[in-house]
Amino acid sequence: MRKLATFAAALAVLSTGGAYADFTLEKTITIKGGVFFPPVMLAAPGDTIRIINDDETTHDATADDGSWTTGPIEPGAEVIFTVANEMQACFESTYNEELKGAFGDVHTGEPPECFELSGDGETTN
Repeated sequence: MRKLATFAAALAVLSTGGAYADFTLEKTITIKGGVFFPPVMLAAPGDTIRIINDDETTHDATADDGSWTTGPIEPGAEVIFTVANEMQACFESTYNEELKGAFGDVHTGEPPECFELSGDGETTN
């Protein structure tokens, strides 16, 4: 019943033209096996991002242009931050530059132009 009431309250705010900008979400990115998962997280300014390091080594998430960083995330630790308007969308781990991630556009579902998956994209069957 509580989940239904929470959903109904959120729906009421949205349907009455309530402040959509105040409606934020927490989303989780996990570092495991040498990758950010998911590599592209659809996120908008105001969304809360939790990055969990489930890998065996220290990592971070640092903007490609160096404008923001989570700082070191030790194995088993996590960091929580809020997406800001001015944040560079593409990031990597400075501890392993093969770890690439990005915040995609919540309206189009597309990754930013700066995003490239690691690897060459070729597979063998």
